[in-house]
Amino acid sequence: MSEVEKKERHESGAENTETGDSEPSSPRELITRDQSGSSVKSDDDLYDGVDDDNAVDDDEILAGAQPSQLQLAKKTIAHISTTPSSLDLRVKKNTDDIYEVPWFAERHCLLLVLNARYLLRQMINHKLKQERMRAGNLTVTEIQSLLRGQQEEDDTDFVNEIQELKRNMVSEIRKNHVLERDLKKLDNRIALLIKNRGNIMAEVPSAKKKKEHNESKGADFASNHKKMEQYSHLFYLLQTEPKYLANLVYLMTPEQMDNFLETVIITLFGDAFSPREEFLTLKLFQLAIEKELSTVKKISDFLKNDSVVPKMLATYNRRRPGQEYLQNLLSPILKPFVARDTVLDVDPLSVFRGMINEEKLRTGTTVYDQNLSPEDIEKLPEVRQRVEQHVSELEAMCQQILNAILKSMKKLPYGMRWVCKAIRAIATQRFENITETDILKVTGYFVFYRFINVAITTPQSFGIVDKEPTVLMVKNLASVAKVLQNLFNLSTFGKNERSMSSLNGWIEKNLPAVREYFSDLIDVAEPAEALQVDKYMELTQKTKPVIIISLHEIAETHAFILADIAKLAKDKDDPLRIIMADLGEAPQVSSADDREINLVLNNRFEENMEGEISPTQTIYDETKELVITTLRMLPISQEEKEELNLPTILSNGKKFAAQQGNTQLTTQINKIIENLAQLVKEGYISTADSYASFLRDVSLEVANRAQIREQQRKEIKRLQVTLKSLADHQQYLRAQTDSYNDYLRDCRAKAFAPKKKKKAVKAGDGAITMIGPFKFSYNALQKKGVIIESDVPEVSRKMCKFYISCEQMGVFDIQAKIAGANADDPIEIVLDDLLEKNYNGVQRLQLATTKGLEVVLDVPLTIHLINKLFLK
Repeated sequence: MSEVEKKERHESGAENTETGDSEPSSPRELITRDQSGSSVKSDDDLYDGVDDDNAVDDDEILAGAQPSQLQLAKKTIAHISTTPSSLDLRVKKNTDDIYEVPWFAERHCLLLVLNARYLLRQMINHKLKQERMRAGNLTVTEIQSLLRGQQEEDDTDFVNEIQELKRNMVSEIRKNHVLERDLKKLDNRIALLIKNRGNIMAEVPSAKKKKEHNESKGADFASNHKKMEQYSHLFYLLQTEPKYLANLVYLMTPEQMDNFLETVIITLFGDAFSPREEFLTLKLFQLAIEKELSTVKKISDFLKNDSVVPKMLATYNRRRPGQEYLQNLLSPILKPFVARDTVLDVDPLSVFRGMINEEKLRTGTTVYDQNLSPEDIEKLPEVRQRVEQHVSELEAMCQQILNAILKSMKKLPYGMRWVCKAIRAIATQRFENITETDILKVTGYFVFYRFINVAITTPQSFGIVDKEPTVLMVKNLASVAKVLQNLFNLSTFGKNERSMSSLNGWIEKNLPAVREYFSDLIDVAEPAEALQVDKYMELTQKTKPVIIISLHEIAETHAFILADIAKLAKDKDDPLRIIMADLGEAPQVSSADDREINLVLNNRFEENMEGEISPTQTIYDETKELVITTLRMLPISQEEKEELNLPTILSNGKKFAAQQGNTQLTTQINKIIENLAQLVKEGYISTADSYASFLRDVSLEVANRAQIREQQRKEIKRLQVTLKSLADHQQYLRAQTDSYNDYLRDCRAKAFAPKKKKKAVKAGDGAITMIGPFKFSYNALQKKGVIIESDVPEVSRKMCKFYISCEQMGVFDIQAKIAGANADDPIEIVLDDLLEKNYNGVQRLQLATTKGLEVVLDVPLTIHLINKLFLK
């Protein structure tokens, strides 16, 4: 073909006789051809099948794509551009015919753009699908597709096994609660009996002095056993339910908060490491972080000095684990450093002044011009040499500390690492536009600035060095801390700090290592797994938690809570309200009163595990498992874009089961329908949305099936361990009860020493010594104040006699006789019951006989009378 013919064919757009195709007349037509000359999908055809709701345009693609997605797209485009296509081959066959393909460069460019757009579109749609999976917004067909792609599971019904274990656990808990109540009652009776024995010789106060006696008794609440028991309930609740403290600290002034945080962190949760207290402390931190981040507009506000969480963390770090970490980290480095006479000043002007002073001290004069400008001073060879030497030594010192920090990451207190992890997770959700650098700076702020930095600048406060650093060393340590602070803040020195800018090279060199340190630092397990503590821990404790707390701290905490009880506990049945109502007004204790007590913490409210095994929740979980099993057995609907709801799929499933003759599937579907009806009746789910909320839970279950099954296995293991611990604790309680009963009988026997005995009366297979009876007239008992009121007629009172006797230790019979005849059957009084009534503030004992005779006794004076007659 001649050049003229080629040109004519090119201009006329005639058909290509070699390929049989017509030459494209425009780039739009060319781009719709594949590399072999046939048509390819157009821009609209490529995305046919993607819902319009999920479709995105080019701007949305580029705006929504993450940096990692854009990087992947670029790599793909580069791959496409370097892969020889048929178009390239056609051109390379005859480079002289390059003009035979019109708009070659434009066509090639558009092909790359189209491929990139298609790839990014797939990425975005994949991301949207993942978000729908996380939210549980999947159709029945999508759920079935997910189930098809998952590995077949065993037939173990974890849900029923978990529920059965929980039922057994609740049964054991109830048994243990009964035993604990009995043991506590025995313990209280022993204490009261011992106290009563000690008070036998004391004179019972008269009625006139009773009021004065009670007032003096209440002046020191530490001696009030009932009051201290109420405080043990209060501090147990504050310790195990951190929501109260997390809200309380935000209702205080900054001055109040500083002192109160010492009580919260150190006193309530202990100075040393304990898995239980650490777990509860981290729960408090999580609530405080969530609350504080919800109130700030930007992450930098979270780092202000007057914010709560930084103050809480600073107090937390002063506990023993934090102190020990800092000592092990810095002592080997700072001890030899502060002993040397080293200068790390890198400011040329300051160095120049030091040189002049040295020369004056040595020679009495100086050869340096003291009126030089800062620029001229920097140019002096001697100054530059010293500054370079100081910079080198400062870098070496900073590098030594940095290396130690990086190597000791795994020794950093677990709580500090988890708090940084929690802040990252919560901040990422709270702030949409937060950058990775912003989050890493927060980590650096808490780990270095608020923790390690303080120990570097004041090592004597942490026991890192043996003596107070000199003024020169304080300045050197400040320079080291300043450089490291910039490094951990991921920033270099700016123009305002020219003298420090010579350290920027060192900072930039170490930035990657610090970023990696921050990323690895938060790679820790959740507290339940790391500390091996779970929600059942309080049920299996053999020893009660104990805190060491001052009387002033008790009174101060009481006052703080009482002042804001309406905000802390809005519900009238809130446990905190119930306890505070019993406590009443806060006692007045001077801040100078530093007396400390060991307060044993007790739970006033029994652990309520019934919610864990509620019948409705059991049915709900069982139905989810049945639905998942059923969807796995049913075929996926082939009708495109059909929105199948749960009732429809169940109806279709029954038809399918009938066709296949699968009676098991039919029974299973009928059980699902029956359970759904029961759940609707209980108000758990609704038919208004065709069980969409229930299906959402099923979607989440399926989307996270592997993780949930693993969690269920762990839950079963935890429950089995808990059941064993409960059984062991039950045996322990029974043994303690037997021991307490023996001790109580021993106490009664030692205290029992009657003044008058009668002959032994045979009873059963042993002899019981009858003690008494002791005779008292009605008027005598009334005069003593023992009898307060009675139904005995006035005319009969002069002839009424009371006979008090004892046939069993601690149990007394009172027989009333009028004119020598028994007025009624004997009335039984138990000393332990009398002592408990007196302890609880009950002053009146109402006795009623079978014939309706009623007598009211004064409890303290009745105890006094029994003591005189029957006890040592």
